[in-house]
Amino acid sequence: MKNYLVCGIFMLILLSGCEKPERLFFSGDGKRPVYVSETELKDIRNELPGAVQQSGTIFLRDTLLFLLDEQRGVFVYSLADTLNTRVLTFMKIPAVTDFVISGNIMYADSWRDLVVIDISDLYQIRETNRIRDVVTPALYPPGYFGIFECVDESRGAVVGWEDAYLENARCSTF
Repeated sequence: MKNYLVCGIFMLILLSGCEKPERLFFSGDGKRPVYVSETELKDIRNELPGAVQQSGTIFLRDTLLFLLDEQRGVFVYSLADTLNTRVLTFMKIPAVTDFVISGNIMYADSWRDLVVIDISDLYQIRETNRIRDVVTPALYPPGYFGIFECVDESRGAVVGWEDAYLENARCSTF
């Protein structure tokens, strides 16, 4: 009888830990995703170069330097005259976080897709193929510790994060 009582108490303790915890909500300063639509995501083209906002991967080919601008695209610089380096063009590739070049082809991620881009004419790039849903993007603000608005993929692809006051945010990096 004593064993049944001990087992019963033990089972009550175990089962009390099976309650579903309440979902925590956070309010305060945090990060909110910045979205682009599916149409905007496919808008890969040359644009006039501006300022680099968040540099990433660097790729050197002959006298050309390709510099990733996270989530925005790739700058191309001429290093033919090292005393007079100049920017040639900016390749807009929305939601890009990495790229590689083989010959005249650039392979770049764009949200969930792998995009194949013909760069044989640096001033007239063109997408030649898009392999859908092969990349797993980060659904949180990289290098950030705090609360953030959860990504809602029905709103589009995330191309950045902005500071915002959040109410009842469900996501955090802690």
